[in-house]
Amino acid sequence: MSSPPILLRGVSYRYGETPALESVDLRLDEGDYLGIIGPNAGGKTTLLKIVLGLLLPDSGTVEVFGRPPSESRGVIGYVPQYARFDAGFPIDVVDTVRMGRLGTGRKESARAAREAAMRALTSVDLAGLAGEPIGRLSGGQLQRVLIARALASEPRILLLDEPTASVDTRVGRSVYELLEGLSERMTIVLVSHDIGVISRHVKTIACLNVRLHYHHSRELTPEMVEAAYGCPVDLVAHGHPHRVLPAHDAGGSG
Repeated sequence: MSSPPILLRGVSYRYGETPALESVDLRLDEGDYLGIIGPNAGGKTTLLKIVLGLLLPDSGTVEVFGRPPSESRGVIGYVPQYARFDAGFPIDVVDTVRMGRLGTGRKESARAAREAAMRALTSVDLAGLAGEPIGRLSGGQLQRVLIARALASEPRILLLDEPTASVDTRVGRSVYELLEGLSERMTIVLVSHDIGVISRHVKTIACLNVRLHYHHSRELTPEMVEAAYGCPVDLVAHGHPHRVLPAHDAGGSG
């Protein structure tokens, strides 16, 4: 039996005296598409950095396809929460994407790296902008370029931290649709605050607030959200039935 793409057992991490993660257990299999929600400072970004090997847990174990994250270069693509660019920096789109090949340990020609970058741009429908300066892109185009950069290493896992935080709702929706298509060929972990949107696209949902609440299902229950946010909640679908919310009374004055 092959090792799972991501396996965490009893992972804990602290920033000084402040706990960020406590006893986190998580297993993802090939083709899983997990959405993680939770409050600010709940440990979501910390969890991604531990899977990437950028942080070492204080306790517990982390495996990526059965190996430590430090031995998994090129296997994981990562789209960080914030990416700042100097709009005047003289670099075009394809070279920005080609940077995703750096650090993978591959020995290849510049031509091979460019071809890989073009394949990544094609997968996000931006091949026609390959020669454009990065500073001329719209927010939505830039976000797709960042996803293409993460795909340039041809990863088997894609991690994204709030990928639509800096774009409008329409553009954000197109990004989620793009990711839904990519989930057919890789394992994806998506961190977001947008419960309603991600729940329409991901395959499973988890809540994280230092401790992880995950039941390997699409259902987002009030109990999960209350455990993560620390207060009573009501889940209500507006406008149409929501696949992850329990049935609710459409009447009432609210």
